[in-house]
Amino acid sequence: MKENKKNRTQITQIGRISADFLWLAPFLLALSTVFVISSDLANGVVSGKYFWFYGSMGLIGLVTLVRTLINRHSFRFSAQDVLVLLFAAAIYLPAFLFNTATPNTTKLTLFTLLPVLYFSFRLIINTFKRKDMVQHVFCLFIVLTGLIEAVWGLRQLYGFESSQHSLFKLTGSFFNPGPYAGYLAVAFPIAFHYWIQGKRYTLLRIFTAIACIVMLLVLPAAMSRASWLAVVSGSVVVLYFRYSGQIRQFYRQHKKQVWITGCATVLFLTAASAGMYYLKKDSADGRALTWKIALQTIAKHPFGAGLGNFPGAYGETQATYFASGQATETEQLVAGTPEYGFNEYLQIAVESGIIALLLFVGIIVLAIRDKIRTNNWGTLGSLVALLIFAGFSYPFSVLPFLIVFVFLLSINQPCHPASSGNRSVRGWRVKLAIAGSILLLLVTSVCLWKQYPVYQAYRQWKANQIYYHAGLFKDTAESYARLYPYLNDQVRFLFEYAQCLSKSDQPEKSNEVLQRAIQISCDPMLYNIMGKNYQAMKQYEQAETVLIKATQLIPSRLYPWYLLTKLYDEMGWEEKAEETAKIVLTKEPKVQSPAVREMREEVKELRVKN
Repeated sequence: MKENKKNRTQITQIGRISADFLWLAPFLLALSTVFVISSDLANGVVSGKYFWFYGSMGLIGLVTLVRTLINRHSFRFSAQDVLVLLFAAAIYLPAFLFNTATPNTTKLTLFTLLPVLYFSFRLIINTFKRKDMVQHVFCLFIVLTGLIEAVWGLRQLYGFESSQHSLFKLTGSFFNPGPYAGYLAVAFPIAFHYWIQGKRYTLLRIFTAIACIVMLLVLPAAMSRASWLAVVSGSVVVLYFRYSGQIRQFYRQHKKQVWITGCATVLFLTAASAGMYYLKKDSADGRALTWKIALQTIAKHPFGAGLGNFPGAYGETQATYFASGQATETEQLVAGTPEYGFNEYLQIAVESGIIALLLFVGIIVLAIRDKIRTNNWGTLGSLVALLIFAGFSYPFSVLPFLIVFVFLLSINQPCHPASSGNRSVRGWRVKLAIAGSILLLLVTSVCLWKQYPVYQAYRQWKANQIYYHAGLFKDTAESYARLYPYLNDQVRFLFEYAQCLSKSDQPEKSNEVLQRAIQISCDPMLYNIMGKNYQAMKQYEQAETVLIKATQLIPSRLYPWYLLTKLYDEMGWEEKAEETAKIVLTKEPKVQSPAVREMREEVKELRVKN
């Protein structure tokens, strides 16, 4: 009888655990977004992740509401929750004031659903008696995603898998090695925490040890200095807090040795930093220029230029800076056309304003405080690694990072009072949780309804790209016209559409599309096409203006100078044509190529003719 009762108890426990996993499954699907690549959608490495996340959010909204109705747990707003809401408001305000795209653009949809995900995490964790168990499930799942990505990368290195970028061998499920290495750096501290904390030879410790080793094997091959710095910082945080007592005791007993070791460490880190700088010197100089221009852009737009408008606002500032003549030769040589700020804190300030940045910093401070109070060193280490990586790269512009970031913020917070004798207060908080769950589901439903035609547009864009690459520009332009309302926040689509219009003798309409593109991109090719369109319409002054703007954006590029030479030749302005021809023939390009030689040969022929 006792044995039968024991078996029934075990079966009941297994059933409860299985049911709990079913409730958590939609959240695990959201964390699985990192793996998704869609061959049916244009830019499927990125867009596939978007629509998988949207679908997961539909399930999350439904599960959160049902679970809240069943368990009827109360909910209490924390200070961090309030800051999250204020931060969301600070993003939406400049987005609607300054962003001329339709309200259902990709970034706006994501930054609507991410607060929904944050509060859904908070609500669902609150409905479980063993909240620590739920958090362990999420943490270990993130470790699992890091392990799978690391194995994926190793297979790419050894030629068993193709990468997602033609120029790089190692990308995992990302579009280039930078975000890939950053994701491993964020997953590593959680795995490292479980490894050093677990009991000897347990399955958990073996699993996390394997994950750490495999991630460390692949990280150096990505050649991402930001990820190396992030993984070291996150691991040091885990080690320090895990062994803080022993460290303080050792310091009291061996102060002299500690100071000597500390000085030696500082010297080593200084030398290592110099080595990392010279490892990719041009890249480091380029990022320093990006930060410099971003700071100037913040001064011009203290309340934000609008969500998604960083490249356009940045490009305006960079063109003004180079036109002023203050730039050095090195800055002119390393200047680029960044889609991102390579520092998320600067990018937040550019797009959403200084107030939004201060609110974001407040959220981070409270999250770190809560993790220190709850002794959750693994998630603290991962959060620090992500924040360090965000100072040198663009993780908040890559969806899987945002999902993990929301999870790291949402745990280790009080959801309701430990005890409350006031039944009316508890009843009010239960109603708040239910009302909040209903609101989250409604917001999610509206977003999904808005995004369904966008999904179809991505599918049609992918199908029509065949005709674009085949040179059937007129037919492609007609198809793209129908997709424009849904894809007008995608620079690549706008470029293709503008090219189709330009090559099918519709230069005026092409320039209308390009006007939208330059609001969300600083690529000088957009100005080059616009200049050629104006030239085709015999609007020479406008053509000259936009082509000069292209030369100011990236002074090291010869193509806009070449176009200006041809423009001046057609206008009969021989002196200006001679000046720009000399620049084409004498200016040292950043990269020598057959195209440079062809442009120079054609300019030489123009000079001989004149």
